[in-house]
Amino acid sequence: MGKARKIDLAHADYTLLICVLFLVVLGLATIWSATSYRADQIFGDSSKYLRDQLLRVMIGLVLLVVVARTDYRTWLGLSYSFYGFSVLVLAYLLTHGPFVVTQYGASSWLKIGPVLFQPSDFARYALILMLARLLVKYRDKLDNLIHGYLMIFAFVLAMVGLIVLEHDMGGAALTMLVALLMFYFAEVQVSVLAATVLSMGTGALGFIMLNPYMRKRLVLFIGTAFNHQEGLNYQLKQSLVALAHGGFWGQGAGGGHAKYNFLPMAHNDFIFSMIGEEYGLIGTIGVLTLFVIIMQRGIRIARHAPDGYGRLLAGGVTACIGSYAFINAAVVTGLLPTTGIPMPFLSYGGTAIVAHLIGVGLLLNISSQADPAYAKAVGWKTYQARLSRSAFQAGSYLSRRLDRTIH
Repeated sequence: MGKARKIDLAHADYTLLICVLFLVVLGLATIWSATSYRADQIFGDSSKYLRDQLLRVMIGLVLLVVVARTDYRTWLGLSYSFYGFSVLVLAYLLTHGPFVVTQYGASSWLKIGPVLFQPSDFARYALILMLARLLVKYRDKLDNLIHGYLMIFAFVLAMVGLIVLEHDMGGAALTMLVALLMFYFAEVQVSVLAATVLSMGTGALGFIMLNPYMRKRLVLFIGTAFNHQEGLNYQLKQSLVALAHGGFWGQGAGGGHAKYNFLPMAHNDFIFSMIGEEYGLIGTIGVLTLFVIIMQRGIRIARHAPDGYGRLLAGGVTACIGSYAFINAAVVTGLLPTTGIPMPFLSYGGTAIVAHLIGVGLLLNISSQADPAYAKAVGWKTYQARLSRSAFQAGSYLSRRLDRTIH
């Protein structure tokens, strides 16, 4: 992987950072609007949820700076330790021992004192670090099904299997999606990935049918999609009502009505509906546009990373943030069944926002070493050589497609 180097953040991708910070501020404003009535009714303090989220954001921003100022090769060097610890914590959740909390049919949370967090959010980034290291280290063996692809995929399957056993199918599906995208970025054969998707999909469907809670969710989604029965899915119905009530321009900041105990989880998984109600179609399109820009910057950072490790790591982080965002948007508009996946940087909850801000720190670190200004300082030929040393082979189909995306 090479030695860690001193980082100069002057060349980091600040377009990415500005987009992220804008979403964080919008999230805080929407959480304040969505929770003030509820917090006043429950705690007699209308700002409690806002203060809690603000503390989590501050923690996340501090960690973002720490990660951004530490060479990503250092974090890759610790990837085995991060992965191993994550698997141990996920396995502990299955014991239902002290500190394990079960909510919404899933035993996915730990509560230590006043702090409630979901380990799978951090585990997902530990897996991204692990895959970025393994897929480059063993890239010459990826065409070998047994001693290459399946050997690495076993690490994915171990983590996804633990998340499935916690009955968190949404988190498991998201983890599998991000992992498969990283395999795709590493140019594993599409036929192998397609066979993996079919196998995993069949297994997941069988597990869902054996679990009454998950089966009910799936039936409700199918019924809503094809039968349009009144009251079949109250949460989705209220989400769509909120989006429709917002119209084109919205009801204005604080002007939404869904927060008055009409829309469950309005400040968390369904905060995108709150944004639609208060800021209208313009607001929702604006949010999705910001996520598209974040993904474009992430692709650019991956394309210009100084080595294959940085390229796959940036690709994995970008895939994770983008998958979270667009799956959440699909859920609140009824295109996917309810998954419990929050909207990155916007939704209330500490684990996800801290994990995603750490991911942004990794992207900023990689970009600070590969920005064209940085490349110019060390010489254009050196920069060109960097681009050729990657997990994405020079001149490949994916490289050409990324070039078209960037330029």
